Amino acid sequence: MVQNNKNIFSIRKFKTGTHSALIAKYGIVLATTVALMGAGAASADELTSTPAQATTEQVSPATAAATTTGSTAQPQTAVTSDIPTSVPANTPQDQAVTAVDKAQETLKDNVATAQETGVVVKEGDTQEVVINDNNAADKTSEVLADLNKQDQAVKEATAKQADNQKAYEETTKEREQVVTEGQASLDKSTAEVEQLIEQAKQAGLIVTDTTTDQTPTYKDLKGLTGDELRQAMAGNLKLYKEAIAAGLAIQGKSVEELKQALVLYQANQKAYTETKTSRDLAVSEGQSTLKKATAALDEQLAIAKKYELAVTTATSDKTPSYKNLKGLTGDALRAAMAENLKLYVAAVKAAADAMNLSASDMKKQIDAYAAALADYQKGIGTNTGLKWQSGVILEAGSGATKMTGAENVISFADGSLKAAAMYATQGNNLDQNTDANFENIFKIDGTGTILVKNTTNGDVTLTFSEINSPYNTGTYVAIWGDDNGGIAWSVFALYSGAAQGGAGESASGSGSGFVGRILNYVYAYKLKVVTSNDVSVVTFNDIDNKQTIEVSGLDGASIEKGKNVTGSGTRYSSGAGDKSQASAGVLDSNGVGWTFDTAKKQDFTVVHSVDGKNSSIVGGVFGVASEKPKEPKKPELTATKATVNAPAAPEAPKPITVAVQKATVTAPEAPEAPAPVEIAVHYYKMTTTPTPETPQPTPEQPKAQAPVAKQAVLPTTGEASSGLAAFGGFILSGLGLIGIRRKKQH
Repeated sequence: MVQNNKNIFSIRKFKTGTHSALIAKYGIVLATTVALMGAGAASADELTSTPAQATTEQVSPATAAATTTGSTAQPQTAVTSDIPTSVPANTPQDQAVTAVDKAQETLKDNVATAQETGVVVKEGDTQEVVINDNNAADKTSEVLADLNKQDQAVKEATAKQADNQKAYEETTKEREQVVTEGQASLDKSTAEVEQLIEQAKQAGLIVTDTTTDQTPTYKDLKGLTGDELRQAMAGNLKLYKEAIAAGLAIQGKSVEELKQALVLYQANQKAYTETKTSRDLAVSEGQSTLKKATAALDEQLAIAKKYELAVTTATSDKTPSYKNLKGLTGDALRAAMAENLKLYVAAVKAAADAMNLSASDMKKQIDAYAAALADYQKGIGTNTGLKWQSGVILEAGSGATKMTGAENVISFADGSLKAAAMYATQGNNLDQNTDANFENIFKIDGTGTILVKNTTNGDVTLTFSEINSPYNTGTYVAIWGDDNGGIAWSVFALYSGAAQGGAGESASGSGSGFVGRILNYVYAYKLKVVTSNDVSVVTFNDIDNKQTIEVSGLDGASIEKGKNVTGSGTRYSSGAGDKSQASAGVLDSNGVGWTFDTAKKQDFTVVHSVDGKNSSIVGGVFGVASEKPKEPKKPELTATKATVNAPAAPEAPKPITVAVQKATVTAPEAPEAPAPVEIAVHYYKMTTTPTPETPQPTPEQPKAQAPVAKQAVLPTTGEASSGLAAFGGFILSGLGLIGIRRKKQH
């Protein structure tokens, strides 16, 4: 019977743990249970032996659900067995045997799976269990309970073996990856250190290197499996990574120190080479200059005599006090050597000037004097002042507004601002300040700035303020100039009311002689002049008609005055009459000039006032008079026999000593392949006891009445019994087919 069922359901073809196998096994057990429940109890002998307990090694109880902190460990579910632990009471012997056989087939399947996984299964002796009709159910339940327990132990061993193998593979792979990466990083760092050591040695550095072992104390992995192995390996790899990081830090520091030392030493070497080269070149040139100067002395003295230049002869040692170079390197050496060479060159130059030892330097001074003298003799002045020229641009700055000139502002002539400016500046007869034009008129709001750009020597900024014109309705400045001339202006104002008299700077009365919008009196104004370029000559033109100027900012200059100008220091005046043109730029009878020894950016202020009732005040600055030729100053030459000792050569830099640390890290040991889990199983041989025949009563004797306890037991023969057996077989076959179908679907 067992053999037939085995062939039908092919139990050994299933793998324990798969859905199909479990379904098939559950089908067999269920069918057997149904058959047992449907059959009547049969009497049998007592079991002749007691089932032995299953034994396992290193297997946790089936109900334990371990939770670990390993990287891949998962919570384990309780292991259960598909083998039933009992049969119904009154189970017949043949069904009891069938139930045990099916249970043992399940156990054997799981044993086969365990062996495939790597579990070492030790099979004990088969234990014989003799049953009879009376003890079949009890003995069978005991056997099944033991087989269930063994099956759980086998499954636990299988799971543990699989987990141990997985933990071994995972930790092996993780270790290989971490160690490979870590060692690669450390090897790369070590290679960089060694390369730099070689470079440093070749460069001349003194390098000492030591190696420190950063290997930590790892946890021993011997005998560890599963989650214990995972946890231990994770800890070891963490220590390994930290050790690698420490080693990289040590070597990284050594790399940086080597780089810094190498850069420093190379910089010191470069500084040494550069300073030595520059010093040797300077000394060579200096000595050559001194040598040539001696030979050229007589020639240069003759040229100096030709130009009536005085020469003083003396003898002296021109060696300067040099900086001490001992122990200096790098930029400090460069700076000290540069200072020494500067002193040396200056000393050589001084000696050459004194002795006229430097023919080229002496020639340069004499040639410069000769060229300047020639220009002076030709009447050429260069950049001493400035002039108006074609292309000058006038722009309104802060407080000033450039007008079109067409604005209607007066009640006479054509009423335009241009007409007002013209009559205010040139008078009723238009015969004063005839150089003026009125193309550029600016309204001044209290203080206003006008920019005069692109003169012959840069730009000039004019700032007008403090225009004294009582009750005015507007103050204005007209700006004009002339090629080769200066910058000229007319300050005028407007008034609303009535007045009688003439107009212009030399008006004999007041106002314009009209009622309404007329010209107003202007008594004074303040002007600030600033040049963008250096200027050595300043002129103020057109101090006419009892006018006075107060000047500040032109101290230290020699002063030249026109014949009609009186005053000194900072205050200058003129008498009556219109004597000069503001834009002419020549220093005539009514002008003042200031000449400085050295050109500079000029910044000065003029307060220009008039003694009378004029409708305008006209003035001007610069022009051709400011570009007058200046006789060159004769150079002071000396012919001195002098000596100049060269500065000391730099010291070669001392080699730098660098202590380098390298690091080694030993990898943690690889995990041991897990030893196979061992499990012991044993099987049972179920031996049935034939049911003794019940003797038939004689006809004369009445049949013995069945014991009360036997009344509930169905007979084992007959139609009813046969029908129930057939039904049990049908159920068994059906469940088996279900298991086969599910297996195929799986």
